[in-house]
Amino acid sequence: MITTWRELLLQAVSPLESGVSPLSVTGFRPPGAKSFRPRKTAAVLVPLLDMEEPELVLTRRADHLPQHPGQVSFPGGAAEEGDTSAVQTALREAFEEIGLPSELTTPIGFLDRMDTISDFRVLPVVALVQPPVLWKPDEREVAEVFTVPLSVLLEEQRFVARRVQRGELEYTIWSLQYQGHNIWGATAAMILNLTRRMRAIHEQKATL
Repeated sequence: MITTWRELLLQAVSPLESGVSPLSVTGFRPPGAKSFRPRKTAAVLVPLLDMEEPELVLTRRADHLPQHPGQVSFPGGAAEEGDTSAVQTALREAFEEIGLPSELTTPIGFLDRMDTISDFRVLPVVALVQPPVLWKPDEREVAEVFTVPLSVLLEEQRFVARRVQRGELEYTIWSLQYQGHNIWGATAAMILNLTRRMRAIHEQKATL
């Protein structure tokens, strides 16, 4: 029987040994394909503070950035030539953006890949972080580091969905308001992917 949120989380994520290949820096677009793969690849870290009451770590992007200014996001970014895996990309970006030391971070698995409208294929890397952590945000990219209790995020009724038309494609965009922060878009979708995975495991065990 699952007795802790850690056990639930470990069963909910796709394991690190699940065969996800290293990210390609250049990406590709299959000739003649009806649905194109994004040209760029990236990874984000989905960090959970490993406490009795876990909290998810998020950032607010700097207001002066040309893309997505002020938007809530996970630490992460595009793969670079020296990166050998999505895990390495996510850990490197988290250290560069918010000063999260790799020695305090234990990657445990992946969420679903996500293709974004900004032409990125993103792989979320879930990790447990041992507190306390002294955040050192890079002011060129990050305006703020904050946390949200996992218990709040597990309440799916807090999320609001709206449909958006972009060309011939229609998207569902999710959003969540928390203490003055608007968590929306790809970040909210990744959070829902995590919490729905956890809820599915919980419901599966409850029926046994």
